[in-house]
Amino acid sequence: MLLAELLDGISCISMRSAILALRQPSQFRRYISHCLKKYDESVGNGLPLQNPVTPAEDMIVTIPAYHSGGGMSFDELVFIARTVRVLKPRVIFEMGSYNGLTTSVFILNSGRETQVLTLDLPPSSAGVAALASDKDLIAARSLVSTTKALGLSRYTQLLCDSMKFDPTPYANTVDLGLVDAAHDLVHVQNDTIKMVKMMSDRGLVFWHDYGGKGPLRPLARYLERLAMKCPLYRIGGTSLAWGHARDLKSILKDEEIVRFAPAA
Repeated sequence: MLLAELLDGISCISMRSAILALRQPSQFRRYISHCLKKYDESVGNGLPLQNPVTPAEDMIVTIPAYHSGGGMSFDELVFIARTVRVLKPRVIFEMGSYNGLTTSVFILNSGRETQVLTLDLPPSSAGVAALASDKDLIAARSLVSTTKALGLSRYTQLLCDSMKFDPTPYANTVDLGLVDAAHDLVHVQNDTIKMVKMMSDRGLVFWHDYGGKGPLRPLARYLERLAMKCPLYRIGGTSLAWGHARDLKSILKDEEIVRFAPAA
């Protein structure tokens, strides 16, 4: 992993990136990841580009003005909001509540009859220490703080390690699923498998942070290998990937999607 990050950095080296590395090392990795993601998208590497829905020209979506930092970008939130408006899901399930920005977008753009469920680790969890890929994000989170600040209450907060979470009570009910939790291979596979078990045939599954490098690389590799089994797509200019639930459910065999071993 360290060697791959080093090679990624070298491939994007320039005078300005070198200056950034010296002045703001913490921003350098994000800059390199952004450059590489844009390059891959421009030359056609990775998942093909395709939007999940086509909104009406007069469609209006609602996005909270406040952004706590981290999580989804404004453009990504707009795509999620548009999908909610067009799909009109009966049940939405989110893995990875974080500060509740996406949870809020789900609530603000869905009907009163829509059930919104969001899953995250309990505030104090023994499993946090094991999540090396996401320890900084976990430490920085303020669980659904944005949702609470907006006074939104039409959601169900589930507090559980996704590795221990039982999706059985929600089987075949979810119309819109978002996988946005831990980024290591074990958790990405686990969360994808459990999400697909919960999906209805008409549903759509989204993943956040597709195309990233470094700690986010396992997510991209997993989805690209999964795309060899069924169609998956990316949304241009974002780190969102998505697929039709019916396609994902078609490769659900022996109660799980094919698991991949970590890359050597």
